[in-house]
Amino acid sequence: MARLPVATCLTALLSLLVSAPGLLSWGAGGPSSAFPLRPEAVREGQVHRLVTYIFVYGNPISLICGAVIIWYFSGSFEKTVGTAKHCFLTLAFAVSLALLYLLLRAIFSGRFEVADAEGFAPVAFAMLGASIARSRMRRTMLFGLNLRVALMPWLLLGVAWFIPSSSVLGNVCGLLIGNIYGYGYCFGVDLPEATAIRLDQKFPFRLLKRIPGLKYIPGSLAERRASQTKKLNPVPGSYPTQSYHTSPPPALLVVPSQHPNVHAPVPGPPCAPGPAPHQTPAAFGEPCAENHFHAPPGSSPAPQHPGGSDWWMARRTDGCGTHQAPGFLAAGAASEPAELCRVHVGS
Repeated sequence: MARLPVATCLTALLSLLVSAPGLLSWGAGGPSSAFPLRPEAVREGQVHRLVTYIFVYGNPISLICGAVIIWYFSGSFEKTVGTAKHCFLTLAFAVSLALLYLLLRAIFSGRFEVADAEGFAPVAFAMLGASIARSRMRRTMLFGLNLRVALMPWLLLGVAWFIPSSSVLGNVCGLLIGNIYGYGYCFGVDLPEATAIRLDQKFPFRLLKRIPGLKYIPGSLAERRASQTKKLNPVPGSYPTQSYHTSPPPALLVVPSQHPNVHAPVPGPPCAPGPAPHQTPAAFGEPCAENHFHAPPGSSPAPQHPGGSDWWMARRTDGCGTHQAPGFLAAGAASEPAELCRVHVGS
């Protein structure tokens, strides 16, 4: 079973802990009202709201939708950049889009009714915008339509419209911040790979590696690629193999004698190999075999032979000689033609 990224699981756990008191009280004056992003609270010095709003959900439906968003978008982004850089970018996206949200809300507050920003959806849109901006894929399939990848986030904005307590302005701000970062306009504040590797050995990331059941994603790109290659190319013997049983070949066809007056077999020389009228693939898996089956008299006309009208016996020839099919009784002599063997029927 694949283990979940550690930072993604901690984000979901913090969302549950922060939102639980407000969900239990189910009121506007509950403890969770101290965490959503509100302009008047930030002006009063409550700067913690620039980060804590991403863990707040006002109702159980939005909490379930937020858990799905965290698992899908945050988990994929953490596997791409590493746990240390994921934590850094989560805080950077949360603060930057919150400042842009407060600025735009102050501009449109007199014209439109703007809801308070809460939930992880704005940061998820920032991660999505950054991932698409740095992706080499240009087109994708959606419901059978070939669309540009750059249009996907804007289509998902319409889906996020139906999530309860979701701020449309906050999601748009998150998408704008993600595109700004993805196209390289914030390279001065980005976290280099060497710094991420050093953070893997520092507190608290050193403790995150020891959490059982969760996966810590290293900051080194080479280590992430090696882990992905190991997953795609497993060690020989790590997967169970299935052995197939081959059934033995069936026995040769045995045709019992139908005539009561057939005499016992008389020892004699085997039929000499001769030119066959035609070659056919051997029955029952034996190559280079020749089969001739002749019907008894009375069922169908039999070919005439200078020696008389007798019962013709089926015989099989291969590279080792001539073999008579069981159930037929043979008698012959060296003077008989090499092509046929016959059995005499007593009167």
